Amino acid sequence: MNELFDRIFNSEMLDTIAGYVLLFGVGLFFYLANWVILFNNMKPGNKWSSMIPPLGGLVIAVGILIAGGGWWALLGLTDPCIGMIIYTIVISVFGKDTDKDKDKEEKDENGQ
Repeated sequence: MNELFDRIFNSEMLDTIAGYVLLFGVGLFFYLANWVILFNNMKPGNKWSSMIPPLGGLVIAVGILIAGGGWWALLGLTDPCIGMIIYTIVISVFGKDTDKDKDKEEKDENGQ
């Protein structure tokens, strides 16, 4: 009986599987939390909640790479927070300058 117990619970394969389950479980939790927050923020009248940084997508991508998944690691890029970061960078680089617009509005209000 003791030998059977040792073969089942002291194997390296079981430790590896438990590590993957833990890694993907944490990543999936943060990934799903970001999607729930995104959909909650879209509802009118709800209080705005901030997202978790793209930790879920990155943990999922790293886990897939460690498991030998290759290109499947790109699934981690579907985290909505990554899209929001890219959108913010694009708007700040290529978007209109909001400070100039605010200055123009203030001058118009002051009659200058």
